[in-house]
Amino acid sequence: MVSVRVEAEVRPTEDPKKVLRALKKLFDMEFEFVERGEGWGAWVGRCESLKCLEPLKAAIRRRAVDSTFYYYLKKISRGEHNTLIFRLNKQAAFVGVPSFAEEDIESPMGAIIVEVSADDVREVIRWLTGREHEEGKKGFKGKEGKAMR
Repeated sequence: MVSVRVEAEVRPTEDPKKVLRALKKLFDMEFEFVERGEGWGAWVGRCESLKCLEPLKAAIRRRAVDSTFYYYLKKISRGEHNTLIFRLNKQAAFVGVPSFAEEDIESPMGAIIVEVSADDVREVIRWLTGREHEEGKKGFKGKEGKAMR
């Protein structure tokens, strides 16, 4: 079982529609706008399948940053087998580029927070970065029991 949650804060100086457009370039899911008061809000999306990460996977491959993503995600997931949390630069996402944002200074308008829960997030990392067959695994199987590629 896989669960994906994506959240992007919308600050008072940002256009919520542009933030949503950035999210849609990397994630295939429905988003709901949550008001936080005084011009602040957030787009929040959830899905129960890796299919919603297909645009992110394609962008990673297209930009040839699969090795960077693989090693970074593997590093931050060390010791954690069920949950993976990482941040992406919202401004880079607007142009369809996946780029990590470790600190707020790397994404001054706030980051996109991605949380993936799975039986084994290492399999999700391999799938997302096109390394399904590494470390003796045969790829991640989705809900339907089919290998995800």
